[in-house]
Amino acid sequence: MNRKPVLPLPEEVVRRIAAGEVIVRPASVVKELIENSIDAGAKRIRLEVKAGGKNLIRVVDDGIGMSRDDVRLAVARYATSKLSSVEDLTRIESYGFRGEALASIAAVSRMTIETNIDETQAGTRLEVEGGEIKEIAEVAHPVGTTVTVKALFFNLPVRRAFLKSENYELRMVTEVFRNYAIVFPQLGFELISNERLVANLPPVSSYRERLFGLFDRKVVEGMVEFQVDNPMLTLHGFFSDPTQVKGFSDVQVVIFNHRPVRSQVVARAVYDGYGPMPSGHHPNFIVFIQTDPARLDVNIHPTKQEVRFADERFLFDFISEAVRKGLGIQRRAQLEDTGLFNQEIITRDDAVPGEFWQLHNSYIFAQVASGYVIVDQHAAHERIIFEELLNNRQNVKPQGLLFPITIDLNADEFEAYERIKGKLRQMGMETKIFSGRTVVVESVPAGSFMGKDEIREFFAELTKTSLEKATLEQELAKLFACKGAVKAGQRLTQEEMVSLINRLFACREPYFCPHGRPVIIKITLEDLDRRFGRT
Repeated sequence: MNRKPVLPLPEEVVRRIAAGEVIVRPASVVKELIENSIDAGAKRIRLEVKAGGKNLIRVVDDGIGMSRDDVRLAVARYATSKLSSVEDLTRIESYGFRGEALASIAAVSRMTIETNIDETQAGTRLEVEGGEIKEIAEVAHPVGTTVTVKALFFNLPVRRAFLKSENYELRMVTEVFRNYAIVFPQLGFELISNERLVANLPPVSSYRERLFGLFDRKVVEGMVEFQVDNPMLTLHGFFSDPTQVKGFSDVQVVIFNHRPVRSQVVARAVYDGYGPMPSGHHPNFIVFIQTDPARLDVNIHPTKQEVRFADERFLFDFISEAVRKGLGIQRRAQLEDTGLFNQEIITRDDAVPGEFWQLHNSYIFAQVASGYVIVDQHAAHERIIFEELLNNRQNVKPQGLLFPITIDLNADEFEAYERIKGKLRQMGMETKIFSGRTVVVESVPAGSFMGKDEIREFFAELTKTSLEKATLEQELAKLFACKGAVKAGQRLTQEEMVSLINRLFACREPYFCPHGRPVIIKITLEDLDRRFGRT
């Protein structure tokens, strides 16, 4: 094997490697440009994209702008106005401190910057292609900056090929736009996609007002706002009322020191604060955490989308307890093993029901030969629907809706629907496209209870469900079972309870729902005799 000498990489290769660490997809560009606009003191930011950002990204702001010398240096590596010493790295308070954003974007696109610092003088127009400056000229431009990015990854075809559909990339871009709009309600934000106005958010005086501009009114009204202070940090946020937790979430955002980030520690702590929730249910939450920058490492990820707190065990405990107290959630004490809940297997011969009543319209008590059983009616119906759908597979009977239900799908939901609409029809859900991304649902699988809310949740969950061919039928059956089963709190007649119990014990696996939760608890006469001191 021939030995090859170690040589420094060419500058063009270095630029592209550095760009690849920071610029992953169109949403990465949007993030960096919006942050630059905020750091420049902008009062209003307009974002325009085409093809989900793959063909065009343009950010226009009314910030302080740049001089000709500044804009020339702004596309050079390791140039910044945000740092002057190593010590500054431990107290980062701005966004684009690295000075790498524009250089990284320029290395993998065709970029134009138009900027001005004084409306009485001409501004500057700079064109860059693949990191090389092509032209610098005067231009008429108001105070502020316009950055236009075209043909992202034109010089990295493999990276461009790995971008996902326009709808998916637009969703990621919209999420970045939304998150910064949440963080800065005092700023105006505008989003245009394919020359269509998607969002126009004027400046408002509070976070809650901004949320009303971004989300459905019911979502915002169903969230509790509270703040908790500690010498190490301050938590302020909006959280779903425990009674409003649903099968899908509209928003889950974590914000450290005004920076939207990903933090599994914070997310897990929020869920822990809620305590036990129905399987597959998720709360909405927006968590603002303010702390000394010295306690926060924002450089563990090249794009600064992840952070690490100095004491993550404390962070977890603090947030969990804050959520619990803020929402008034009482933790359920862990039951000791009293012997009351006997997990002995129930045979079909044993499962001969006598006369059934409901406890709190959620649990069915049924007499059997050796005692009685308690059945979780929702979990039981989930198991029934799941097995009936899989047993019939290609020939599920549809149950026509008296009034067809019209649902407006978002881009991701519609993309998932388009992929599997044939399979939905086979499984009993007959649909048709009304216009655009509006879908009309005309039937659901026979025996399921699905109204508009359940159908809305069904399509939302599709985007989080594996749609691989090998497991598609099982995943759809689970989803139909979850959304179509009778709910806890739903009153059942004697006939409905008898039917439910009989159908349950005809199932191949009656003891657990499709998600693995127990369906039945059996209590024998011996258990009762022992509890009452008869033995």
